[in-house]
Amino acid sequence: MKSPALKQRGIGLVGTIFILVVLSSLAAYMVRFSTVQHITTAMSIQSARAWYAAVSGLEWAVYRIRNGGCPAVPSTVDVDGFSVRVEQCDPAVVSEGAGSYRLYRVAVNASRGSLGNPDYVSRDIMAVVRGN
Repeated sequence: MKSPALKQRGIGLVGTIFILVVLSSLAAYMVRFSTVQHITTAMSIQSARAWYAAVSGLEWAVYRIRNGGCPAVPSTVDVDGFSVRVEQCDPAVVSEGAGSYRLYRVAVNASRGSLGNPDYVSRDIMAVVRGN
């Protein structure tokens, strides 16, 4: 007659395989989570860079307004790999009392990459600027 210990051979193998499957699934999840976190961080940095490129384009347009009027629309400037485009520059004369001055509505877009690609980023800025 066989002892009960001999009938239970191999049960440790099933438990070991189960633990290996669970641990490998957990490791795969952690790798995927880490990859998504790195991509999110990189896109956040690109978004901030696009914002500052758009601000630079707005400052360039303000400089042009202060020194002779609106830049040609559309005007494109490259800023650190971003295509910065002045899309709108509309002057309006404002009269207050005996004096008058001009206000310019300026819209700027900064983008990098092409629409539909995962690394595409774009930022728009609109401002009203007082001219001469």
